[in-house]
Amino acid sequence: MEFFGTITELFKTFNWQTPSWDLFIILFWLVASVIYAFSAGSGRILTILVSVYMAQLLVIEMPFLSQAVSERVEITTGTLQQLAAFGVLFILLFIFLSRYAFKTSIDGRRFMAIGFGLVFAVLQIGLLINIIIGYLPVEVQSNFSGLVSLLFLHPNSNFVWLILPVAFLIFLGRFISDRSEM
Repeated sequence: MEFFGTITELFKTFNWQTPSWDLFIILFWLVASVIYAFSAGSGRILTILVSVYMAQLLVIEMPFLSQAVSERVEITTGTLQQLAAFGVLFILLFIFLSRYAFKTSIDGRRFMAIGFGLVFAVLQIGLLINIIIGYLPVEVQSNFSGLVSLLFLHPNSNFVWLILPVAFLIFLGRFISDRSEM
């Protein structure tokens, strides 16, 4: 409960009157989640989630890939090289996985109930924001408000954001899955 008290206090101190990157990140998170929940379609949510995880893993485990991308884009900062590599890998993986690997049969089911879709979208967009902010230079990261720092830059936030979408999918997947396939 201490975490939620901290979040509440940070929301109270958050400056909603002055436009800043913090406000942009929070609004982007909310707006993108709603748009994503209604437009992604149930067949694509798994493809997007797997693409995010695979791109993140490849950037972490293949540092030469970031260097190759930076040579083409001419980026000198190491974290921005990783961000560019993540973006390129995410797009490529999404295209190829949605075209060839994840032809699922979940499109016609109640998998994308409104509540499930909104919560899952918030978790997936939160994961994406966590990854992108994590690749920004430290100078930029240090300028974020306490709320954004707690949600996306806290030492445990990477782990939490990596686990939440999958845990939510596993936990709720058993309630919304087609019982005839079990």
